[in-house]
Amino acid sequence: MKIKAQTDNRICIELTHEDMVELDITYEELDYSNIETRRVLWTLLDEARLQLGRNIRLTQKMLIEAVPNDNGGCTIYFTVTDEPYGKAGKKQLVKHGCTKTVCQSSDINNIGALAKVLFSLGNTARSELFTDGEKYRLILSPDSALQDTIEQTICEYCDICDESTAPYTYEHWKLLASPDAVGILAVTF
Repeated sequence: MKIKAQTDNRICIELTHEDMVELDITYEELDYSNIETRRVLWTLLDEARLQLGRNIRLTQKMLIEAVPNDNGGCTIYFTVTDEPYGKAGKKQLVKHGCTKTVCQSSDINNIGALAKVLFSLGNTARSELFTDGEKYRLILSPDSALQDTIEQTICEYCDICDESTAPYTYEHWKLLASPDAVGILAVTF
């Protein structure tokens, strides 16, 4: 966990996948209406208060932004604001998505053929290949402009899994190639 004071009103906390596991929460579960999310956020603010030696008042209006990282963690920004966006002391959690496309096949040749096509389309997104010993998962972080084209292409070779399977894959599956699995597979197949 890395805690930085960016300004007098803004704190940045970078969490690794391991930090998220220790806090018992995933990026997908972050929701301010959920008591577990609030527990995690207050724990983080308390840790920031201790490390930075600042008096962080939890009664202040605060914008909380969460941005996922490629490693299964996330970065959370806490900004104390005077901007009116609701009741006094209200906290607002905004999640900035980094869409992941998770494709799966039990045949590595299908994943290889898909990688060749994606490579020829000019896919330069981060890509990671995992296995659980029986199936293969290719996790892509494509440019939003290519998202629809990529998903149509994937359907011809593999199944598309729900994006929420990505954190489970990071934690429980074996990593075979990263950060350019598509490039490696395109050359190999």
